[in-house]
Amino acid sequence: MFITLQIFLIFILILLLLGACQFDRNNPGMDCTIGLGKGIVILVSQWIGLTTFLVSTQVSYEHGVSGLISYCLAGVCSLFCLYFLLKKRAVSHAPDHIGKVLKPFLLLYHLENFVVSLLAAKLVLKLFYNANILVLAGLLVVFYQFILLAKSKNLYIRSLIISMLSLIATVLLPTFVYLKVSVPTIYSGVHFLATEMLILTDPSGWFLGGVLFIRFMAHNLLNQNMWRVFTNIKQTKRSLAFTISSFVWFFVPLSMGTLAFVAKASAVWPASHDEVSLQIVLQFGGQLGIFLLIATLLVILFSALAHNLVDKTFASKDLFVKIALLALATVIVTLLPKLTILDVMIFASFVWSAMIPAIYLRKTDCSATWVTVFIILVSVGVGIYGILYFGWEKGILFNALTSACLSFICSGRNK
Repeated sequence: MFITLQIFLIFILILLLLGACQFDRNNPGMDCTIGLGKGIVILVSQWIGLTTFLVSTQVSYEHGVSGLISYCLAGVCSLFCLYFLLKKRAVSHAPDHIGKVLKPFLLLYHLENFVVSLLAAKLVLKLFYNANILVLAGLLVVFYQFILLAKSKNLYIRSLIISMLSLIATVLLPTFVYLKVSVPTIYSGVHFLATEMLILTDPSGWFLGGVLFIRFMAHNLLNQNMWRVFTNIKQTKRSLAFTISSFVWFFVPLSMGTLAFVAKASAVWPASHDEVSLQIVLQFGGQLGIFLLIATLLVILFSALAHNLVDKTFASKDLFVKIALLALATVIVTLLPKLTILDVMIFASFVWSAMIPAIYLRKTDCSATWVTVFIILVSVGVGIYGILYFGWEKGILFNALTSACLSFICSGRNK
């Protein structure tokens, strides 16, 4: 039965992608100006990723209500910060905005994306534990179609696929689970087994939200599609597009994060905390729920991998750099079998916390000036001290606070 479900899933995805490729050939490139509807669809697809479906549940599982709310607020606040930065600088050429200082950080950006994708692929492939050659060949065909879409300059069609599947899964998956496990059962189970999940004043959850806010800001800044989309949206529609798409994104992790309460109430103990949503849907989601979850994760996973592989950030050395980063990501995932996606986000945020305030708050250009390099190096030193004595979350926040203070001081002197 499960093999039949896998084959049916791959068949539906191939038909969907063939139709998308045909539409893409008939409508090449992105329009010079994008309206409100297209703008919202493209922005939502850029912000919905594997972390939205897997990490939001993990954060809620480990930190309860405070972690889930802080995760959602961190994402929304980072999106509004991105809007104001783009509005202020009004850059029109995506590769040129990065500057020489941010070039090395792009290596970490792609490495983090590769590690997250491989960890998610490892989780998804567990659902294909008894796959045959036909299923594996179908997966390769689906991935190849995503590479073809990623090579196209038209973001709308793949954005539409990701947005539709993600929003449908966000609505239906918790519904299927709550129909199987009644709300009173979940409520009494949480009160009996995990009352700590209901504490809204848990400081660890809010500290983690601050760290994730920095991480979201970094990925928004380094995602070159964001600069391209911003300049193509009609100027009168930009603020409304960002506002609506931000609140649409807010309900995706909020909805998926509630599955963690089902896990605690039903005494589901996954081997890895980033498997919480998968385990809950497998046990209580039914056949349609499993189909939706696998389809959504495959679409987001293949789209993310294809985008990172075809991205031309490093020009002539692009292929060599991408192979090296993918190999390094494979080594990291292999040598650290207990590594979770949330761990990767926290570790990378140590670097982002030094970089982001120096880039966002500096009044001068983001070029490789010695002042910016000095701010980042001093902040990293303070961050290492904070991690050794106070832990990862507080150390990262100390890192960001130091970078912000030095950036304000240097900007004042420049002025």
